Amino acid sequence: MNMSLSTKGNNIYYPELDGLRFFAFLAVFIHHSLLASNTPFWVSLNQHGWMGVDLFFCLSAFLFTKLLFVEYQAKGDINVKNFYIRRALRIWPLYFVFVVAVLVLNFGWSGILTQRTLGLFTFTDDILTAYLFTYNGIVGLAHLWTISYEEQFYAIIPWFLRKMFKVSYTVKVWVLISIFFTFTLIRAIMIYYRVPHPAVWVLPVTHFEGILGGLVVGLGLVDEYLKKIPGWLIMTAGLGTLILVTKLPNVFTIGWNLMLTYPLVGLGMTLILFSVVKEGSWSIKNLLQTRLLTYLGKISYGLYVYHLLAINYAAQFTLDLGISSDRLIVYPKIVFGMGLCITILVSAASYQLLEKPFLRLKAKFTSIESRPI
Repeated sequence: MNMSLSTKGNNIYYPELDGLRFFAFLAVFIHHSLLASNTPFWVSLNQHGWMGVDLFFCLSAFLFTKLLFVEYQAKGDINVKNFYIRRALRIWPLYFVFVVAVLVLNFGWSGILTQRTLGLFTFTDDILTAYLFTYNGIVGLAHLWTISYEEQFYAIIPWFLRKMFKVSYTVKVWVLISIFFTFTLIRAIMIYYRVPHPAVWVLPVTHFEGILGGLVVGLGLVDEYLKKIPGWLIMTAGLGTLILVTKLPNVFTIGWNLMLTYPLVGLGMTLILFSVVKEGSWSIKNLLQTRLLTYLGKISYGLYVYHLLAINYAAQFTLDLGISSDRLIVYPKIVFGMGLCITILVSAASYQLLEKPFLRLKAKFTSIESRPI
């Protein structure tokens, strides 16, 4: 696979992906924030920032595919047990500490709170969200369905890739094509029966193109077709695809439009991913490798987990300052800026105090390093 990466012994690191990961978070943050500007560009970001989630999924699938492939080449197999241990040490400490802290702060208890708590603790909150047709109503936790989604992905990915690494290029392609059409059919059935949002959005079998795109790039299935095309041109094509998505009905609108929206978003994210990991140097790729952006990408897990609660706190604090929410020019801007600052500060502290000790422990179960701690 002819791609740009940093290697040292058993260390494999794509610094540009950390920068890209921060922009994925920023898109989601803007989407969850109040509209802070009426400029068309900002309005579009606010309405379609959910696409940042697809970029997160695409990045995860690519990195696991690449890292597990290098492990498979070096060791002759994948240590599935160690993979699960690494994922638990990376995801669980921050996740469970945050969820428990939020639950403790939620005074009062109810049947629905118990139900949603069980979903969070069993990593089935996305399934529960699809079943109830509503996000988790506990303040600060609505977005954590994505953690359940990814945990379900982690459960199968090492077994799936262990098989994929052994088969030919042609078999790989047909397997992924079969998955694409099978899952597309499931989505079509849900659309036909008008299953309400967010059911299609939160399930891996109906919202899968980002994951599939990451697998395609990680397995090197498009290298021969795209290797001669400049990275900036591939990035432009990816961004153009996402712009096209903004011209369609939004993902919240249940209709046949979704049969085009989801594949286009997946394609756009796949092209953007390929453009920055492709060998060669160009301006945006160099920008993504800057120290500030790579650091923000390094703490992006915390940025994502904490941001909804930070926005909520910033909104309440702004009201306490006497700035009314009907001041439509000032109020959203203050909440946005304060929420972003709180999110970054809390995430930086969380990374140092909570995440780093577990990342050091995780290194004991790692044969192929992916990022310096």
